[in-house]
Amino acid sequence: MDPSVKAVIFDMDGLLIDTETHAKIAWQRAAEQIGESIDDETMLSLVGRHIDDCLTSLSDLMGKDLRTLGFMDQVDDIYFSNFMRHGIDVKYGAEFLLKALQEKQVPKAIATSSEKEIAPRKLALAGLIHYFDLVVSGCEVKQSKPAPDIFLLTAERLELDPSECLVLEDSYNGIRAATAAGMHAIMIPDLLPPTEEMEDLTVAIYSDLEKATPHIFGCLGH
Repeated sequence: MDPSVKAVIFDMDGLLIDTETHAKIAWQRAAEQIGESIDDETMLSLVGRHIDDCLTSLSDLMGKDLRTLGFMDQVDDIYFSNFMRHGIDVKYGAEFLLKALQEKQVPKAIATSSEKEIAPRKLALAGLIHYFDLVVSGCEVKQSKPAPDIFLLTAERLELDPSECLVLEDSYNGIRAATAAGMHAIMIPDLLPPTEEMEDLTVAIYSDLEKATPHIFGCLGH
């Protein structure tokens, strides 16, 4: 790939911070509190999607309007109480890469399905918020991942063409969204293993962000 990349766009949950497992636990425990259950396969199908999409899918599956039941309040209570007790673990290699990009003054943005108020809170708890020039939330666009909307909005705010952006993602929907936006994509798997589709859509797949760093800087022409 030509070294035409000028900025790096990061997903957040499961890529930079170890939150996906905690989210899975919170959603499943909240479901138990209303007499329902969410199996692991269903939880994996929700990874990378905006909360509104997840609630719609689960409401259809359960035959209940989870919004009127205050389901997300229960999820958030479980989710954040766990973080307040134990903190948020940063994924291996994240700070290594972020520090290297900061030293080279490479623009860095977050494009996350998390809510606009929650994303900066989680980044702050993890001690990473200061690395980013921009945080874009899924609630700011009409269609969530796998639609390209959030990445196109992020490129617009960075004042760059989508082809000048490299996306780092852990989810299938995130990779699909990035490539649909016309961006280069590297997958760092978390809960979801690489597939042939992901190999076709990405420029590379690495087990962690530190291993991906040389390739990222090659894309940047450094």
